[in-house]
Amino acid sequence: MGMFQFFKHKCDVHGHKESMISTLPPERPFLVYDYKYFISEEFNAFTFGQEYDSNISPMETLFQLRKIFPMPSLTNRDPSSVNSDYSNGGRNLKNGYYAFGCYGSEDIWYSHMAGSSKEVMDSSFVYKSDYIYNGFHIDNSYKSSFIYFSKDCADSIFLFDYRNCIDCFGCVNMRNAKYCIWNQQVSKEDYENFMRINSPFSRDFLNESKEKFWQSVKSNPMNASRNTAVKNVTGVLLSNTKNIYDITQSENSEHIRHADGGLSNKDSMDFLYSGGHSELLYSTTNIGSQSSNVKFSISSKFCTNCEFIFNSKNLDNCFMCFGLQNKSYCILNKQYLPEKYFKILDEIKSDMMKRGEYGDGVEMQFSAMPYNFSLAQISFPLTDEEIKKLGGYIAKEPETNAGNAQFISTKDLPQVINKVSDDIINFGIKCEVTGRPFRIVESELQFLRKMKLPLPSTHPSLRLQQYLYMAPLGKRHQALCAKCGEAINSLFNPKDGYILYCEKCYQQEVY
Repeated sequence: MGMFQFFKHKCDVHGHKESMISTLPPERPFLVYDYKYFISEEFNAFTFGQEYDSNISPMETLFQLRKIFPMPSLTNRDPSSVNSDYSNGGRNLKNGYYAFGCYGSEDIWYSHMAGSSKEVMDSSFVYKSDYIYNGFHIDNSYKSSFIYFSKDCADSIFLFDYRNCIDCFGCVNMRNAKYCIWNQQVSKEDYENFMRINSPFSRDFLNESKEKFWQSVKSNPMNASRNTAVKNVTGVLLSNTKNIYDITQSENSEHIRHADGGLSNKDSMDFLYSGGHSELLYSTTNIGSQSSNVKFSISSKFCTNCEFIFNSKNLDNCFMCFGLQNKSYCILNKQYLPEKYFKILDEIKSDMMKRGEYGDGVEMQFSAMPYNFSLAQISFPLTDEEIKKLGGYIAKEPETNAGNAQFISTKDLPQVINKVSDDIINFGIKCEVTGRPFRIVESELQFLRKMKLPLPSTHPSLRLQQYLYMAPLGKRHQALCAKCGEAINSLFNPKDGYILYCEKCYQQEVY
């Protein structure tokens, strides 16, 4: 899985001269085809088919096919999505711009995993919510900004772990609240005066409030694991799960071990991201959508009884294949009758076992994504030298293609949104952190005006990555409950100064 970046480069299909939007960089060591062509009937993945040669290591054979087989410019994007060229993954998306893994949603900007939502910007894991800015793990909420781990909230700003609240500002750990400022109850008149004085919100006011808000978060107890409705589990960010071990972020799942990101999954182990009622997965990445009994595979869906498959869809009984759709009984991108398929399959697996090759997933050299732009680099950073030694590759930052565009520094941006003119969309803005330029698109400007929020001062990719650092992939911390002393799993690093409670003590404190 890659970080939130897009590149523009030439499509490698013979005769194609156009540039395409891609999650893979120009430095990639393989061909990349435009996604629409890759999934079309024009592209015949069987043209890359190979006979199995027992004189060559099976994994070497697979890697040789990997090197010559083109990769799609995007991964698992729903072709029915509308006006969402700058999106990757997800399904049923309309008007998505820098949207990753979003589904059933409309008007989404710079966000990850927005589901059944509308008008969402700079957010991650937002469900059934509308008009959300800078939200993280939000459910059933409306017209709120800078809210985290909250549910059933509306018309609020700066909330942490809130439930069933409306018209609140700068509050932590409250339930069924209305007209609260910095965890203090105020009158309706005082609250409305506070909002009227400070709206539209200036960048300086929000920055000062943000600093005060996070100080408040750290001075209040928090649910270390963020688990709800669980039984016999070890992990964090779990809900409606049971009998699972060493897991980060899973819902409606059971009997899984050593995994990150599972939705309605069962009887699986050692996987990364699995959505949509899948089972019996082992050593997979981004395998889902009702897949079953899939091993050692990457970026495929609706697959059954498959191993070592990549960028494929709707397969049954396939082994060591790339880019196939709606196929059965295929090995190394060649199709066989069932009887011959199982005979060759037995031969290959026997050879792999003799060579000690069977039982583990593929190595880093199979990854299409440069390691320095992968999610793994956040949680498990490596030097360039270490990446190359492990068989990975490195890419440069995407080019800006700014040409002769005029630029504005963040210090020259208006403090409030009502001072921003329409022509801002014609300018580039230099990120105050990295110096990397970015632009404001028209729909984004209209959203910020509705929310009365200032223009952002940092690059979109940096804003998206903040959530990766808040809940790093595969990172779970050991801590002691600050109240009862029980050993607990924590999403948050105890070294960062949080007051961490076990779930039982937290419930007693808050409810």
